Amino acid sequence: MKTLTVRDPRAAFVDVGSEHMHVSVAGDEPAVFGAVTSQLHALRDWVKSQGVRSAAMEATGVYWLPLYGVLEAAGFEVHMVNGRQTRNLPGRKTDMQDCQWGATLHMHGLLRASCRRPTSAVCRTTCDCGPTMWPAPPAMCSTCKRRSNA
Repeated sequence: MKTLTVRDPRAAFVDVGSEHMHVSVAGDEPAVFGAVTSQLHALRDWVKSQGVRSAAMEATGVYWLPLYGVLEAAGFEVHMVNGRQTRNLPGRKTDMQDCQWGATLHMHGLLRASCRRPTSAVCRTTCDCGPTMWPAPPAMCSTCKRRSNA
């Protein structure tokens, strides 16, 4: 039987929730942080102390936006992944287990980024288009184009 190649031995995965963020590095025991700004900064510092360069996160709604910004500003490579890539397996029932499984998948390069935050500085400062799913972000989203032409 073949073994999977480890592409990033210090890959992290964050299971994002409205009140808690569960973070696992390389499939190890997850750490739990709150969702307030000071806790997001503590999460960032902890992940940095673990030697992480790349973090993936599974999230629905808008709870991922502040964490994405904090991690991206700190220089991490951040990937949003579709929950179907990690959820459709039997036996994964808790946030802790989901988090460890996601970190293991990310460590082996088995998660595909499905969403990226807009890269346009105009988009980041003038509209709330972050949760939109794009295969590749446009230079400026349609909302910002309409606003700049008005």
